[in-house]
Amino acid sequence: MHRIELTAEEVEQALPVVREALARHGSVENPSFLEEATVYAHELPRRLRAFLNAFRLREPSGVCVVAGYPVDDAEIGPTPSDWRKPAEKPPAAEHEVFLALCGSLLGDLFAWAHQRDGLICQDLVPIERDAEAMLGSGSALELVWHTEDARYAYRGDYIGLMCLRNPDAVPTTYASIDDVELDPERAAPLFEPRFVFRPDPSHPTDKGCEQAAVLFGDPSSPYLRFDPYSMDRPEDEEARAAMDYLAGELDRRLTGVALRPGECLFIDNYKVVHGRSAFKARFDGTDRWLKRVNVTRDLRRSRSARKGVAGRLMF
Repeated sequence: MHRIELTAEEVEQALPVVREALARHGSVENPSFLEEATVYAHELPRRLRAFLNAFRLREPSGVCVVAGYPVDDAEIGPTPSDWRKPAEKPPAAEHEVFLALCGSLLGDLFAWAHQRDGLICQDLVPIERDAEAMLGSGSALELVWHTEDARYAYRGDYIGLMCLRNPDAVPTTYASIDDVELDPERAAPLFEPRFVFRPDPSHPTDKGCEQAAVLFGDPSSPYLRFDPYSMDRPEDEEARAAMDYLAGELDRRLTGVALRPGECLFIDNYKVVHGRSAFKARFDGTDRWLKRVNVTRDLRRSRSARKGVAGRLMF
């Protein structure tokens, strides 16, 4: 796994950058912060910038970890009971800024208008009413692996997760298409637009669908768009067999990482499917707590789905 551990000196260099951005803009949800995030990100330690630049350009791994940013368990307060943020300063706002700045070295942050009130940075916490739901806020059921927002052409290139609390060492699961030695004949239908993608349960108001290929790009090193849980089963036997073949190959290569406080995990959403193991939540303020952002490498591509050239909400 592509990984960097920040030194004490690098943390001391990053802290004033993060805190200045927070003091000036108040929140990662502020449009002025989003406009200047890349500028602030250029002031992060050079080794961190080089690390994320290599992850973006060379694709050495489907996931990478940035570790070492300090988290004070008492200072961040209890794990929220819901993803909706309070009107005042959100908990762990400083950590949202650090995650956002790291993400801004990979691209531009954005959000979906029909998902979680269009929040740029979201809390991934177990919610009691969702315990048995196939959602990031679920817990009792395994969150089945998937490409994030597979139904959408403008889905993120990267998903960024920052761990604030994970006392039960709940793994984020993942599998990379790079680890699959594809049989060209069995995989051939996957490169054709024969598959119907529907919105997952986190987009409750979107009833649309899109027909597209599962694999695309260089056939010898393809990109991936796959979410069997939210896809229609193909009517033709050849496409069904190809879909089942790839699902089985990814199942066999599924692994996981239990993030620790202060670690950021960036997932290449074009190469990796990801999920989460089931766990028993307590709903007492001590449960697993992650922050999440979506990152696109090409904001301009989605201009028709956004209101205004600088807008970050996709409709």
